[in-house]
Amino acid sequence: MPDPADYRLYRSQTAVMAAIRQAVAKGYRYYLVATTPEEKALGAVAKLHERHRVLLSPEARRARKEAGLPVAQLFLGPEPRGGVWPYVLVATKRLEGEEMRSAEGKVPLRWVAWRNEAWLATYELRKDGDTGRWTWYLTEAFYRELLEEALHYARKGDWPRLVGHLKTLGNLPMFGGIFHQVQDIRRRVQKLWGDTHLRSPSGQWKAPPWRKALEDWPKRPLAASVYLYVDPAVDGDRPRTLGEWWEARRKEGA
Repeated sequence: MPDPADYRLYRSQTAVMAAIRQAVAKGYRYYLVATTPEEKALGAVAKLHERHRVLLSPEARRARKEAGLPVAQLFLGPEPRGGVWPYVLVATKRLEGEEMRSAEGKVPLRWVAWRNEAWLATYELRKDGDTGRWTWYLTEAFYRELLEEALHYARKGDWPRLVGHLKTLGNLPMFGGIFHQVQDIRRRVQKLWGDTHLRSPSGQWKAPPWRKALEDWPKRPLAASVYLYVDPAVDGDRPRTLGEWWEARRKEGA
């Protein structure tokens, strides 16, 4: 049996989301999003492998798929927060004993982010209406929350808070769907600025106080290739595997 301690950790939220998107695009259309207590993470990975063979090599997964057997993959979040570790279990078929949904069904695959001291559904994986490709979007509820907050600050002329809010938006994982949603928020803030302060429906301005917040925004969506795993050359002493993470945690508690 593969050692759960060798499970490779993803370097960021963006990397996890890129890996999930890639798997779904390759046919892993059934999913389950859940959490496990961080102190039980190694045991949880071991149990999931025992039941669904989630730690197989790419070659072994191909062999199972060719044999008509369900193939599953596991994606742990980049780190635990609040004592729990989120994960996604995806598979080519429904897995026995698991309450799985179809990514192509009425409820899209929704991934979480650490917000308001909890793991909350924040992103959802859907097909782009124009290209038909899988991409990540903000959930409608979170998108509305971000939009309303931006418009509130713009309407009040609270530039320091608007600047901080726009900088936060610029740090979101800019997959295609999210990129277009964030650009829509920018356009609506710009239009409100024009309507309120310049009386210009097109939203043209000379130099609004918060314009510098947009300078660091990505100019285009993320490229298809994203480096997925922790790299010591870039990420320093960060644990590369679940086993290294557990050992570091054990030493901290000693």
